[in-house]
Amino acid sequence: MKKKWTALALSGFLLCSMGTPALAAGNQPASRAAEHTELERIQPLPESQLYYGEVKEILTGENGDITGLYMDSARSGEYVMNLSDETFWIDSGRRAASSPSGITVGERLYVFHSAASTRSLPPQSSAFAVVHNVPQDIGCAMYHKAEAAEEQDGMLRITTDNGGLFLYAGQETALSTYTGSRIDGLDGIKTGTYFMAWYDAVALSYPGQAYAQHIMVLDRESAAEPLSRSALVGLLHDAQGNPVVNYAMNYTDVDQSAPYGEALRWASSEHIISGYGDGRVGPGDAVTREQMAVMIWRWAGSPMLMDYPGLSNYSDVEEISRFAQPALAWAHQRGLFPTSGRLGPKDTVFQAEAEAILTALQEQTPKAT
Repeated sequence: MKKKWTALALSGFLLCSMGTPALAAGNQPASRAAEHTELERIQPLPESQLYYGEVKEILTGENGDITGLYMDSARSGEYVMNLSDETFWIDSGRRAASSPSGITVGERLYVFHSAASTRSLPPQSSAFAVVHNVPQDIGCAMYHKAEAAEEQDGMLRITTDNGGLFLYAGQETALSTYTGSRIDGLDGIKTGTYFMAWYDAVALSYPGQAYAQHIMVLDRESAAEPLSRSALVGLLHDAQGNPVVNYAMNYTDVDQSAPYGEALRWASSEHIISGYGDGRVGPGDAVTREQMAVMIWRWAGSPMLMDYPGLSNYSDVEEISRFAQPALAWAHQRGLFPTSGRLGPKDTVFQAEAEAILTALQEQTPKAT
């Protein structure tokens, strides 16, 4: 497979360049040139546009939620990228879902945004995907929509960028989803699927061609769902290897046969989660950032830090509940949350954030040999 794609590794590519080679109308007969000009005139707007710049200010709403990024770019100028629950957050280096909590002023990001923007100064546009932890090479995550997906020579050929790019995926292509749900192999990529793709050189042809090393399907419908207590327990249970325990669990609001039942039984036996004191445990209740930190901290063994001052770096440190302070101090010391700025301990979190934290924590933990 690698030999087959050696010819695509051409030199002269810009960092994460998405430009489509232009046809030279001056070298065509007049009728062909006029035809091409007409095609260019009616060319539909691209699915998204790529902006690369530095975060100058993080904009927040009345409730403290991040609503936008005020950015500046030497090439594209100032821009305001408006964020919503539908915005995807991608850690390009880890090839994993992320969250807005780790974004800091001064950081340089890739933002894939709508081709439409306001005429204000600075212009504003809706952000579809925000990519951080961008590697300093041509292998960063790119946002695409599959305009067609068909099998060809034992591989899947995905047409994207208004027909200007063919992405190929095969047995060597790693597959994942934004929310962590299962994907039915390459059959899970169909016409209309939104995805992030990691690939290197694009062949200088039209359409351009590249081989995808990794594809993350953006399962948009569930991306904005808040993380529930049972979902977080499920993530921790999976990370632990799905142990089975013999433990009497008598919560009044839990069906013992529920899909999360065994995970909740295990988490209760390990004192990772406890009930509310009235017989309920609230499996469907949304998790706040400080609650998530406490459960992950307990899963990690409840390590204690003595006289750790790091939490004072947060502008909303007074909002942190006393029960969550040891867990958040540990998480701050491990770099699992941003080191300064606003933490949002009472904010509702999403599954992507919990997955990113667990991935980072597992990468920090030496594996037994």
